[in-house]
Amino acid sequence: MIYIAVSRQLGTLAFGQLSLALALFYSFQTVAAFGLQQFITREIAKHSGESQRYFSNALAIGLLTSTVATALMMAMTLVLNYSPETRNLILAISLGIIPFVIGSICDSVIRGLEKMHLIALAQIPANLIKVVATVVVIYAGGGVLAVVVILAGVQFIIAAVLFSIVAIRLRGFQWKSLSLDFAWSMAKRSMTFMGINAAVAWWTSLNLILLSKITTEVEVGFYNAAIQLLIPLAIFIQCVMASSYPIMCRRFANDADNIHEISNRLMELLFLLVIPGSIGLFILADPLLVLVYGSEAYTASASVLRIIVAVVLLTSLSGVMGQLLLAGNRELTTLRIVLVDLASALILGWILTSNFGLIGAAWAALLTRIIDFAQHWKPVSQLMEQISLIRLLWKPTLASLIMAGYLAAFSNWHPVLLVFSAALVYSIAYLLIESWTAGGFRNLRARYV
Repeated sequence: MIYIAVSRQLGTLAFGQLSLALALFYSFQTVAAFGLQQFITREIAKHSGESQRYFSNALAIGLLTSTVATALMMAMTLVLNYSPETRNLILAISLGIIPFVIGSICDSVIRGLEKMHLIALAQIPANLIKVVATVVVIYAGGGVLAVVVILAGVQFIIAAVLFSIVAIRLRGFQWKSLSLDFAWSMAKRSMTFMGINAAVAWWTSLNLILLSKITTEVEVGFYNAAIQLLIPLAIFIQCVMASSYPIMCRRFANDADNIHEISNRLMELLFLLVIPGSIGLFILADPLLVLVYGSEAYTASASVLRIIVAVVLLTSLSGVMGQLLLAGNRELTTLRIVLVDLASALILGWILTSNFGLIGAAWAALLTRIIDFAQHWKPVSQLMEQISLIRLLWKPTLASLIMAGYLAAFSNWHPVLLVFSAALVYSIAYLLIESWTAGGFRNLRARYV
């Protein structure tokens, strides 16, 4: 909603400036969190009685690292010599790093305790405030700087609510739980996670940063416009991964030999939405971009979207394999993978973006994701041999191809009507295929009910 309002009311330049500011914010906030999210979730999932100790010491570490990261982001902004308007946006959003880290630590404690529903108590109201305040400010004549100030301010609200929830669950913040030795041990053990997250964050944001220096903020906006249409699928993948991570950690500790069962279910769930979503976005790229952003100028993003839409399927596969590595205490393997990804993104991104601009950046993103998938496959190939990808892929793929035929036949319809009707066509086709393989609706109902 925020990107849509900015693109419609403030134009392509403001959209690109906001995209760049948020990309840098994402990169630095990830470094500031110091890998504490995954580390805390995993440890509390295994040792819930130590929750207060992990929480207290993680806050001490997070306050230090987030302060340093804020200073580094401000310094980098000045070094990169952006325009005064872009520089002010980046400086303003950097103020949200410290509350973000506090909130992410509290979020991780809640996930480790498997009380994910409590996170919604903070996220839903805060995001509602963020969207409403942003829309009101924009339509009242405010600029993109006012939008960034709101985004940074909301981080304080989320941090305050999540901290209160954790404090209530753990019966307050206990200063006696602080220990320099324990905090140092945590920092050393979470450092690998920090390296992983930092490499992923910079790898993800690198194309936007390269585009901003090689081309202009307008191209940054066009690239990010395509990325934003993938966000619903990305959020779905992220939610599935986050909710399954504590379960995977316990399964590895108690029954590692049968871990392929949960991996199988995860992939089946992901493919159910990712495959039809990707095919639908590929076919409807042009009308959806114009519909969402309100300008024919954004058709420049259609070619980018058709290239990077394949990234979503690769992300779902790599995501499951990556979770397996982390749950199995193989952080160093994951770190090696993402460092290669980062180097590949830098080399491919610089070469392809310098020579082909916007389209080159899209191809760099796809090629880097292929490299990432290939690296994940090798360390978990033995486990993956127990998972039949063809069996998991063929049903959603066949139903998606039926949906694609429907979209091609009625391409002149309004895109909103096409999206909802295509979803219905896919659902019916998938249900019929599942029923046929199960031997009838009665057997299908018996399987899932």
